[in-house]
Amino acid sequence: MQTALTLPAPTIKRSSLYGSLTTRFVAFLVDTTMLVFFYTIIFYSIGTNADHIHSWDKTFQHNGFSIPDLILIGKILFFNPYFAAVHWLYYTLLESSPKQATIGKFTLGLKVTDLRGKRITIWQSNLRYFSKVLSIMPVCLGFLLILVTRRHQMLHDYFARTVVVAD
Repeated sequence: MQTALTLPAPTIKRSSLYGSLTTRFVAFLVDTTMLVFFYTIIFYSIGTNADHIHSWDKTFQHNGFSIPDLILIGKILFFNPYFAAVHWLYYTLLESSPKQATIGKFTLGLKVTDLRGKRITIWQSNLRYFSKVLSIMPVCLGFLLILVTRRHQMLHDYFARTVVVAD
């Protein structure tokens, strides 16, 4: 008589349905790097102020960064309304687009959906963007909420009624 050889069923490790803190942070780093890089290129190419050229020239002559040089560069790049507008448009338009993700999220296989898995509206995307200020306020506790929630939502996700899912 032959006995049938039974093998254990293969176990398939399923990845998390929702975006984790690590993947969302890496997506944020990718998005921030791209935004700063492209904004700097655009700003320097259309800028009429010669201060930024002088500051880089002075920096390379002294073979190092001085605090006044860094402050000048920071003021020129980030303390103007254009960077805030580009940042807002980037997140709002891309997360409500048919891809449902910024470039960083798309690269890591994440997308932003509403609670039913549908594409978010432009209004939800705006609410999500501006409520990130509330996530930052109490020592970034709104971002750490991802560690204890079932759907890995942050505070701004709760306000906008959205989730970040992994494809």
